[in-house]
Amino acid sequence: MIRAGDEELRFEELVRVLVERARPTIELVLSRFRTIAVDEIDDVRSTVALNLVRKLRSAGDGEDESIREFDDYVATLTYRTVYDFMRSRYPERARLKNRIRYALGHDARLALWNAADGMVCGLRGWAGREDTREGFAVSRGIATRVMLDRSRPHDALAAIFERAGRPLGLDVLVDVVAELWGVVESRLELANDDLGTRTPDHAARYETRQFLETLWDEIRLLPRNQRAALLLNLRDPDGVNAVALLVLVGVAQFDAIAEAIGLSREELASLWETLPLDDATIALRLELTRQQVINLRRSARERLARRTLFRDKYERRRG
Repeated sequence: MIRAGDEELRFEELVRVLVERARPTIELVLSRFRTIAVDEIDDVRSTVALNLVRKLRSAGDGEDESIREFDDYVATLTYRTVYDFMRSRYPERARLKNRIRYALGHDARLALWNAADGMVCGLRGWAGREDTREGFAVSRGIATRVMLDRSRPHDALAAIFERAGRPLGLDVLVDVVAELWGVVESRLELANDDLGTRTPDHAARYETRQFLETLWDEIRLLPRNQRAALLLNLRDPDGVNAVALLVLVGVAQFDAIAEAIGLSREELASLWETLPLDDATIALRLELTRQQVINLRRSARERLARRTLFRDKYERRRG
């Protein structure tokens, strides 16, 4: 596409890239989000395509605009667009889902894992099972007091799983909890096709990228287990996989992240959609205790805070 002789040929190649390379990855990611309506999926699909076209048109303008791992870039772009869409259109559900994910990852009785049909959750002893219960619902009238107590989310989830008797899809669980806790969504209509996102100015983009590059350099200097404990659990303020951001902005390649964690590319790819992992799962992978994983991550964060602060002060003095 970049080497096309004229604009017409370049456009033809761009369409070919979108149809033959990008579309299968986009559709694979979108297939995992069954709670989004068909017309809304079309909105998300269109937004991904629009942003990808913009990126591809600038791909030959220089190193900063290049795409190192195309399939990784498309997958990450699609996931981020879906998450932005869900947070914008359904903020209450998004907050509830993040709260549930946090509870699933921080209680020894509970588990969240990846299955063929998407994210599945249940009691710890069920981890890995794919015999999910479809169409499960609990009305407020027959729910126990524990299920209705939103101040004790861990106990409420455990009680719901006991009632279900089998694993539940994550989105099914969110529907059940929303009903029991009276979470009502106020639907927001967006003013434009960009899902309400605001484009930062050049200086802000530069400063953010510079910080992420500094952070990634320091992460790679951490001891191996500290790197793994940090990266496998790294999340943004909404609880979403923050490692994807490093790939999305081109700060770190997918293979480099796998190497930093101590995994092969294939192993990281199989885990990608389940990130961030809970401490118990990380502990099993590293053959450590859950508390050791927590301690390793705390030490990593403290070191990163010291090192990035020092480098920032040094750069300011040089400037």
